Amino acid sequence: MRNRAVATRYAQALVATAKKTGVLDDVAESFDGVMAVFADSANVLRFLAGPHIDETKKKDVVNSVFGDKVEPVLLHFFMILVEKQRMENVVEIHGEFTRLMEAERGMTRAHVTTAVPLTDDLEQALAAKLGQVTGGTIVLEKEVDPSVLGGVRVTMGDRVIDGTIRTNLERLRTQLSQADVR
Repeated sequence: MRNRAVATRYAQALVATAKKTGVLDDVAESFDGVMAVFADSANVLRFLAGPHIDETKKKDVVNSVFGDKVEPVLLHFFMILVEKQRMENVVEIHGEFTRLMEAERGMTRAHVTTAVPLTDDLEQALAAKLGQVTGGTIVLEKEVDPSVLGGVRVTMGDRVIDGTIRTNLERLRTQLSQADVR
């Protein structure tokens, strides 16, 4: 929980600063690029997060690898993460930053679980229907789980819409077990 609070605080600060300087979209694109570099070369992130590495060396690496490739706001942000020894939280910070950016753009993530993969037309129809409900654009995160048997379960934040056959069968089982039979 503590890492989430840290990530949220830093992500909010980056969004606010980038928005204030008018480079929010550029920072978002660059941050995604930096995270791709970290994904491709975990050693770079491990070096930057290492507690026994000199701060000056870390800043030199950040400057040499990203200095002329990212916005000054993002470069400064990484320097602060190095100073505050928060590079170990950069993955969580990026996740929170992405969530905040989606909210800024009126987008909502919906985790959709089905028994079989959705066809493109069903996926578009579901996204459109959920968009009407939320009043925004929906980004679907799809998961196939044969144990749901059929139907669909949608999770958006703390809201769950469960229309799966499995859940309906469990409800029916509960109702029948509680029925007064003579």
